[in-house]
Amino acid sequence: MNVKTIKILCGMLLMLAFTACSSDNDERADAPRFYNVTLTASMGDAETRALSEGTGNVITASFAAGDKVKVLKSDGTEVGELTAKTAEPSTTLEGTISGTFSVNEELTFRYRSATANYDGQVGTLDGIAANQDYEEGTLTVTSTNPLTFESNSVTLTAKQSITKFTFTDGTNAINVKDFRIIAAGLVQSIATNGAETLGTVTGTLTAASSDVYVALRNNSGDKKTYTFIVKDNAGNWHVGTKNAKLTNGKNYTATVALNSTLTSSSAVGTIGVVGGLPAIVISNTTAVALMNAGAIWPEDYGTYYTFANRASGLTNSWYVPTQAELTSLKNTYSNAWTTQNGVNGRTFTIGSNSLFLPAAGLDDTDNDPSDFYNVSTFGYYWSSDDPGEGLPICLSFSSEVVNIISGYKTDALPVRPFHALN
Repeated sequence: MNVKTIKILCGMLLMLAFTACSSDNDERADAPRFYNVTLTASMGDAETRALSEGTGNVITASFAAGDKVKVLKSDGTEVGELTAKTAEPSTTLEGTISGTFSVNEELTFRYRSATANYDGQVGTLDGIAANQDYEEGTLTVTSTNPLTFESNSVTLTAKQSITKFTFTDGTNAINVKDFRIIAAGLVQSIATNGAETLGTVTGTLTAASSDVYVALRNNSGDKKTYTFIVKDNAGNWHVGTKNAKLTNGKNYTATVALNSTLTSSSAVGTIGVVGGLPAIVISNTTAVALMNAGAIWPEDYGTYYTFANRASGLTNSWYVPTQAELTSLKNTYSNAWTTQNGVNGRTFTIGSNSLFLPAAGLDDTDNDPSDFYNVSTFGYYWSSDDPGEGLPICLSFSSEVVNIISGYKTDALPVRPFHALN
């Protein structure tokens, strides 16, 4: 477990005046008071704050000079900030706590890395230490004159889990370059006020590796299905799932077998790889790509194609779906307007998984090639069918409705590729 233990050396009351004058209000019991607080922290052997793995997947941490530990009241009000003075194994934290406190009140001591953002990780412990490390501890006030607590030390405990993932194809290691992890309840970022945004977690490694360290925060407390979409150093896609219950503050190792090939015997809702791309099975004959043609991730809009060029970006037997196939997708599976990683779109629930189509709008190339319409409010996707009169069929949706409509051949729309299963 990743913990930081801070010992309190002293807490000395110091009254500060805001002006040269005083009044009866200065002596009120509820007037703010200022306390100089000095703490020591014993963080192990590292000379700079970092995360390192020891025997048994034990993650240890240390401070760097200048690191900040914020002090907060139970309502989230910040009442002070303590600063690490040195990078020694046993360092000193100094700062001022100001406010009105009461006996039995609980104060929170919080260390949080620069971004508090679990998205955009680099797959290493150093990267987590610099960007995702988030730890808290609490102490209860026992006296306010001077300010004392029920203990002379506080332990900061990690508020996320760190997992060392090893990715394989079932036999051999896969050298990961890019990854995406999807699971219900996964925290993507935490605002300064503590508000959390849920979403998928992505990462790009500086050097490809089969061992990837990822900080994950999931507050559900239940076992969840984690879906992994991985691109290796050669640009190949791999997909896999793993059921797990991750507890914040604990660390894990996990081997994940990827690259399950989709076939006609794959159950509806199964996520895997077909034709070199990650996809989801929607029938015993068909799978749908998890992203638009030309996109990198499911939320990307991808490339916009005129009707004449709609299949130009498709290879490896991927094809533009027929009107009947888009109608079947619309009518067979429940769907809802959602926002995924900040992108509006429509999510279709297929078995235990889902398919997200971003509301990418369209490019009105008949008037201005750079003129996009209805981005973020409507989605339009080409079918392969053209009943004539220059009005080919497309799938259309908004926050309120999903329809099959006629489009204009000169408009440029995204394509969501389909693939036959063998």
